This record gives sequence, structure tokens and C-alpha cells, in this order.
Amino acid sequence: MNLNRWPCLAALLAWGALACKGKESQAPSSTERAAKPSAPSASSAPSAPSTPSAPAAGHPGDKPAPARPAVEQVAPPVDLKVSPADATKLPSGMIFKKLTTSDGPLPGRNDTVEVHFTGWKVASGETFNTTRTRGTPMPLDLASAGPGFVDVFTQVRKGEKVMMWMPAELVGKNGQGVAEALAFEAEVVNILPAPQVPADVAAPPAAARTTRGGVRYVALTKGAGAERPRSFDTATFRYTLWDSSGRMLSSTEKRGRPVSSTLFRQPRVFEDVIVTMVAGQRVRFWVDAAKVEQLEKMVKVAGEPPKGLLCYELELTEIVKGTAPPATPKDVKAPPAGTKKTEAGVFYRVLRPGKGKDHPKASDSVRVHYTGWTTDGRLFDSSIVRGEPTTFQLSGVIRGWTEGIPQMVVGDVARFWIPEELAYKNSPGQPQGMLVFDVELLEITAAPAGGNPHAPNPHGAHDGHGH
Repeated sequence: MNLNRWPCLAALLAWGALACKGKESQAPSSTERAAKPSAPSASSAPSAPSTPSAPAAGHPGDKPAPARPAVEQVAPPVDLKVSPADATKLPSGMIFKKLTTSDGPLPGRNDTVEVHFTGWKVASGETFNTTRTRGTPMPLDLASAGPGFVDVFTQVRKGEKVMMWMPAELVGKNGQGVAEALAFEAEVVNILPAPQVPADVAAPPAAARTTRGGVRYVALTKGAGAERPRSFDTATFRYTLWDSSGRMLSSTEKRGRPVSSTLFRQPRVFEDVIVTMVAGQRVRFWVDAAKVEQLEKMVKVAGEPPKGLLCYELELTEIVKGTAPPATPKDVKAPPAGTKKTEAGVFYRVLRPGKGKDHPKASDSVRVHYTGWTTDGRLFDSSIVRGEPTTFQLSGVIRGWTEGIPQMVVGDVARFWIPEELAYKNSPGQPQGMLVFDVELLEITAAPAGGNPHAPNPHGAHDGHGH
């Protein structure tokens, strides 16, 4: 269900901010606002925020852009400028009156309603959007809708029509910087129920168990499997997430799209819980929002990441065995005494010498197998698990690799301890602190004469080295 066909309404319904600026701008869909929680691998480089580009200047002979089709003007069923005396005014400022009644079901706070919708500008009476001419109702996810619309639609039954008046202060400023009151007619044609809110959503019960990582959980079903996934296995699972008030923040179950991911690529709390499970098992667990890595990228509530205690229900549906990475090094916490150190501060030692003679330069490309851990021993990336080596230019990776790998020759297997200043310090979404890598150098390709050593290379998106 996607609101991209109604971007102006999508933005307005989400949080009451009018995004209609003469032409409709692309708004994120409700499913995009509630993206699945797969944490990026360490390969994802911190990228600078994009800056909006200025419109291109016109040229003589350029054809004018085709005019957007005019919105069909729909006559309102009631006076737009004066709401009826018997209309209901809500604390949010929204005013509504039912035009028809029905004995159909009422939607819940987290349900999705499919509505036929027409919107007018109160001052001019202009119809600015309508679903009627398209013949297709618009899905509205009440879990992510603005408070005014939630207050109304949770009181409107399936089959009922309602008229709504939205005051200018609730709408916000339009594209011309002017607050503008709006009115809507809506008919609820269908209700798509959300997963049921747990009775203990606000806090774990006393009988809850605790994982090794400190996550409190209860098992809801036993499951039929016997084997538990390891951090390098691929798990397929579905989940629903609520805040402590019972507001649904995200649900792959509602979207019908399960997550399939190598476990070490997930937030640590997910890995911590899922490694205790078997296929077919369903659990409920509670975790502080501050402990869920990448949560701010996964879920937004009124533009802000959620806070406080969160409740998840998660069902593990499939486990696919992965290729085991090297064992966690015994010296993962710190380089042992006598370890060599580069001028920039990268510690390294050769675990197995190769037969090559040449060392790569910063302008060269190299092909390597590698595995990376944080100093507490958590695996965060591995080309061995993926089953193929990685190729990249040394000039385009974290400085620790640019400094460390030139110490190697082809065939070497080396271990590097890279200080955070030469890795991902303060880079959101990347592992923090000192990082430890085992690297096998397979091949060196010299940069072409006169070539650009900083030119992009056609390598994969999960190379584990920050470009």
C-alpha cells in the first residue's frame, strides 16, 4: 500500500504539514517511514548529505514542460466555511460530522483504513485532490497518521462517510508560506487490521527470561525446529514493533514482507534474541530504544526516533546455514606486546606469510578476503561468509586499510588492529571503537598510467571497508 499516487495527501495525513506547493512533491510512503530493521554492514560508507540542486536555466527552443492535469473540481456536500453546529470538535482542533452511518466495524489505532477522499481549500472552495476520479481508495496507515486524522477515523465505521474541517494552525504553512484551512470528505471502504497489541506491551512480566546480552523476553510458541541460528547464518523472520503506549511503529507482518538477513548484519539486540530461537518459534522481547542500533534510520515518530522501552514480537520462519568465518581471535581485545605498528598507528602482524614480493600502493586495487570484529568479539562483516572475495581501491577505503594493507604481499594473511580514528569514529551506522580485521591479500592490480586513482570501482555494496 503506497501513498505515492497521492503525495500531497500523504504528507498532509502523516503529520498535518501541508506539502502541496503548486505541484505535488514526492512523499515517502507509509511503508518507507516504517522500514524493516536491517542494520547496514560495516561496508556502508558515511556519505555527505545531498544538497538540493538549483533548477536548470531555460534555453531558447526548449519545449515547455507538459502541464499537469487539472484536478477535477468536486462540489462539496456541505458549506465549507462554516461547520455545522452539531459537528464534533476534537482536542486536536479537528472538527468532524458524519454524513452517513453504518453498523460496520471500527478501525483500531494501528489499523490501515482504505478511504475515498476529496479535499478542498476552505477559502476558495477549490478541490486540491480527490480519489474519486481514480476509482481507487487511498490506504491510510493510522499508526503513522497525524493525530487529528487518527482521532477522527478511529470513530468512523466501515461504510460511513464523514466531513472534516482542519483549521489552518493544524495544517501548517503551504508552499507560499501561508497557513490555510482545509476540509475533507472521506468514506471508509475497508479496514486492514494490524497485529494485536500485547497486554504487557509496556513492560516485561516477572517471568520473562534474559538473554546473554541482557534482553528480556518470553517465548510465545515453541517452534518445530531443533537447530538454532549462528551469527553468520541467514535468518528469515517477521516482526512487529510497538512503543510502550501500544502505538505500532513498524511491522513486516502488516506489510507482508519478512526480513531475510545474515544475523550479524542485524542490530545486536536482534542477533542476541534470534540465536536463542528455533524455526517456527515466536517470542516477545523488550529493549530500550537507545540500545537498538540504527533505530533512528528505521523508524520515525513525528520526525524523531522513538524513545523509551520498546516491545517487539518476532517469529523466526527459516534458517539457512552460512559459511563459518574464522574463529574470533584470542587477542581481539588489544594487540599483543611486540605487534608492529605503522606510522599512522595501525597495529598489525602477519599470521601466514605469502610468496609475493610486491607491496600494493595507495593507487592500486586489491582483491582480498577479510573478516572484521569489534574488540568485544562481535563479528560485523566477512567476505568469507558471503562466499566471494572483495576488490577495491586502497585510496577509497578507511584510512586504517589504506595504511595497513600496503604492509602485505600477495599470499599474506595478516591481522590488523585499527584505532577508531582510522576507522569509523563518529560515523552513524558503522561499528565504533578499535576494529580488528583478518585479511588475506589475493591479488594486486596496478592503477593504469595516468588514471584517476579515486575513480569509482565496480565492486559490491558489502565490502566491509567503508567506501
